[in-house]
Amino acid sequence: MFSLKNESRFIKISLLIISSIFLFICLYTIFKYGNSTLLGSLETYDNDDVKYIRSAHTLLSTGVLTYKNTASPTVFIMPGLPYILSFFMKLFGAINGVAAFRVMQAVLQTLSLLLIFFIGRRVFNNKIGLIAMFLDAIYIPEIWASNLILTEVIFKFLFLLLIYFCLYAVENNKVIYYIIGGVIWGLSALFRPPIALFPIVILIMWIKKKYSLSYIIKYTVIVSSIFVLIMSPWWIRNYKLYNAFIPFTVSSGNPMLQGTYINYNDEDGSDSYIDRSHFKYTDDEIENDRTETEIAKLRIKTLVPQKPLQYIYWYTVGKTVHQFSSPFYWGEILGFKSASVKKYHLFLITLFISSIFIYLFKRKTYNNFSLLINSVIYTNCIYLPFFCFSRYMFPIIPIVTISAAFVIFEAKELSMKLINSYRIRPILFK
Repeated sequence: MFSLKNESRFIKISLLIISSIFLFICLYTIFKYGNSTLLGSLETYDNDDVKYIRSAHTLLSTGVLTYKNTASPTVFIMPGLPYILSFFMKLFGAINGVAAFRVMQAVLQTLSLLLIFFIGRRVFNNKIGLIAMFLDAIYIPEIWASNLILTEVIFKFLFLLLIYFCLYAVENNKVIYYIIGGVIWGLSALFRPPIALFPIVILIMWIKKKYSLSYIIKYTVIVSSIFVLIMSPWWIRNYKLYNAFIPFTVSSGNPMLQGTYINYNDEDGSDSYIDRSHFKYTDDEIENDRTETEIAKLRIKTLVPQKPLQYIYWYTVGKTVHQFSSPFYWGEILGFKSASVKKYHLFLITLFISSIFIYLFKRKTYNNFSLLINSVIYTNCIYLPFFCFSRYMFPIIPIVTISAAFVIFEAKELSMKLINSYRIRPILFK
């Protein structure tokens, strides 16, 4: 599964060189830039990353998971990142713990590169896997992300690991692969709740491969049981605190409300059609979330009938464009400007779109590529009801690079065939 025994010396050396250089650059940026890569301020706590740092520190000192208000527990975020960050703080101290967390992310980013190779090799061949690994290694946001205190890096690693084990599970029908996949799925949900519906992608693969209903039920029960086992401590904690079943977080109201504004223009005058006078905000984050969810529903109910085509376009094409039109690169690192990074990003996206059309003609040869394509479609669609932006698409960029590598490889193969045909033609007509 992770063996390189049958790989050529060239492949092995290439993997070592690419991963080593990438890890070195990530570590270099971590110690060069330090906390200057923070998106928020450690004084005002005005962004997710600094709030995570504060949450981890509070968790370590009080044992209570908090977020916006350090005086009360929260269900605004999932517990994964604060617990891991607090673990590093406990080992190395508050300041050095953050640096150690970044180093850990650099290692995970490097391991993710290797996973890209393994996935590319499994779906296509080792050459495409190597090309994909290289394409991702020179994608600057990957280096930048290792410096951030966010869920992106850990989740991306788990997501790639999940996809890799799913490929083996669907192909080999072994219980162990489904068990490991269930564990990874559950752990992933502790960082990003939208992954909870990912089995839809696997169900499509099952149906496509015409597996029996008994087979589907058997493995659904196994994987779901593991997921429940992993999530149950979080569910029990939430029920004890709030006397309600809260499976993930209570924080979707605001993103849902923001997502109802076309092009995120909250000054478009659409609020004049909505009576918000009976909606009241309090100091309770759960109540405020419910309030914003109800406002979002009211806006959709009121405004969609007035401009149906505009809203259909916005909730499909419009938000998709927002998610893919720019990279998750909100700073600057190693002198790379946003404009140049965006050009390379759009180059990869263009190749990804091209790969879908190529796949339609070669779906029998590369049957499992559909799992990668469906994973991208799933990730995009799961966020469409909410506020959409490039950060949500960061974990699927490796799949985009694998798809891009597929196009490059196919273009190279086609070129070689054309060249050879021209070489043979003069011989035939002598």
